[in-house]
Amino acid sequence: MTSTFDASAIVHFIEIFSVKSPAVSPDGEWLAYLSDISGFHQIWVQPFAGGDARQLTDMPEPVGAFAFNPKGPEILFTMDCGGDERHQLWLLPDLSSKPVALTSVLSVVHLWGAWSPDGKRIAYASNARSPHHMDIHVTEITSRETKNVCAGNGMREVLAFFPDGQSLLVRESLRSGNDQDMYRLDIETGALAPLMPHEGKARYLAARLFKDGTGGLTICDQGQDFMSICRFAAEGGNVDPVLEVADRNIDAMALSPGQDRIAFVVNDDGWSRIGIANRDGSDLRSFDHQPVGVITSVAFTPDGQTLVFPLESASKPSGIWKLDLTTSRFEELVAADTNDFETDAFIEPVVERFESFDGRQIPACVYVPTSPPSAEGYPVLFIVHGGPEMQWRPDFRADVQFLLSQDVMVVAPNVRGSTGYGRAFHQLDDRENRMDSVADLRAIRLAIGARSDVDDDRIGVFGRSYGGFMVLSALTEDPDLWSLGVDFYGVGNFLTHLMATGPWGRQQRVAEYGDPAVMREALERFSPINRIGRMKAPLLIVHANRDPRVPMGQSEDVYSCLSGLGHDCEYLRIDHEGHGFARLENRRTVFSTFARFLEQHL
Repeated sequence: MTSTFDASAIVHFIEIFSVKSPAVSPDGEWLAYLSDISGFHQIWVQPFAGGDARQLTDMPEPVGAFAFNPKGPEILFTMDCGGDERHQLWLLPDLSSKPVALTSVLSVVHLWGAWSPDGKRIAYASNARSPHHMDIHVTEITSRETKNVCAGNGMREVLAFFPDGQSLLVRESLRSGNDQDMYRLDIETGALAPLMPHEGKARYLAARLFKDGTGGLTICDQGQDFMSICRFAAEGGNVDPVLEVADRNIDAMALSPGQDRIAFVVNDDGWSRIGIANRDGSDLRSFDHQPVGVITSVAFTPDGQTLVFPLESASKPSGIWKLDLTTSRFEELVAADTNDFETDAFIEPVVERFESFDGRQIPACVYVPTSPPSAEGYPVLFIVHGGPEMQWRPDFRADVQFLLSQDVMVVAPNVRGSTGYGRAFHQLDDRENRMDSVADLRAIRLAIGARSDVDDDRIGVFGRSYGGFMVLSALTEDPDLWSLGVDFYGVGNFLTHLMATGPWGRQQRVAEYGDPAVMREALERFSPINRIGRMKAPLLIVHANRDPRVPMGQSEDVYSCLSGLGHDCEYLRIDHEGHGFARLENRRTVFSTFARFLEQHL
């Protein structure tokens, strides 16, 4: 790296705090959200009409999900320990009281579900009976009496109570996270009635139930390539399309309090667009002056006149916004934090498409520094997203903006297997096709290296989780193409990964990667650990000791092998974190190490 590269500058970027997950109280008086200004995410509230914000929780661990009681002052929230994803359920009796633990078995996973319509019960899933299986439980809030209402094999989650309070809408993912089924669960008898029987695979992102008990709306790709809004009946049967956007996914939706309108969010090459329509899909309306960015949720206020949503973009950190549906005016309710950076300091990407080995066009977000390249050209860092059932989107990334400030080009591909481009594209890397995504990465790397403004001798690759697997694969499949690699908690050996990952999610991983019982030879070939001697580039590995998704042994084995070979490899172990780094002090440590590694090798 050039002498002008300043590794220490990354801390200033990392200290930009985030806000997310807005929710409006049922009386419309309060806006609640998560903020990590204290060092990790806690619940904050402020008057919805405007006023000072205050921190509502001061827990020893980050808060996960939270939800207002629809009929009372309580807030239900979840919290794990050190990122282990074994969330416990907590209750805030009101906005002034101390939280009370509803569950306290720290070895058990609790997946938050829903409040009952009358606010007297909650429903959730947990693996208390068996680490491998998620059962459905209902708890009376006043008495704390809990009943296991559905015991079965595999993964299931509660999405909602039906309006009569006597049954639950349950999503099962017994085969994979992208091959799901929806059921109506009778709380009294435990009977499951299929709601949307289907042939082939289907995924259901969300559902909203009609108050009259006739059914509801769901976002799904049942019988189609992209996610759209469909209607289903309470007694089951086929789904009926209500709203779809050609060649685009609908990512989120909300049903107005009067249940006559739908608000929704369209994924347009990673950027989000808000729309609104009547419940039957008619009178479609869009908004020309929407701020550019990524929106992950949308909700109506109780009066039905306003939408509330989080928004961030590559050039603007996360904030919370509202849209007045009467005036079409957008307003920021909780301002994005720029940590004293100038508002024009951050850079947006452009989407380019690159031809891969089979002629398929693969999209990538390309971020170019504002400063002109040196005579040799820009150094480049590829960043490969995790998942693989994810999509790189132009949201705010402190590490990316730091790299751009240091005149490093960033390329973030959405290789085959990414979401956001239809089910057919998403399934292109499944099981025996695993290495085709690595071939996509190779094709984009060669195209970027051929650019006149790029230094072909200084191109590295960075990824987290599944993206870490892509890093290890890139360095072992194409060792002469990469000048460095950065692997955050990546998979090095699929066979040991599938044995050691959290048992409640193992079947979903098997559906994506392949079953060792029938694909052992292929999984061995796909595992970078078995080709580790081919690696030439220096490697930085970072992993946390409580990671439930990719156990730390994956990185330990890679580091041990490379150390034995005398390879240039640095390994940073982080305590009391899981699949990511939630605490500010740990993010400082991790990304300072990351920046120093790039300063030395890129």
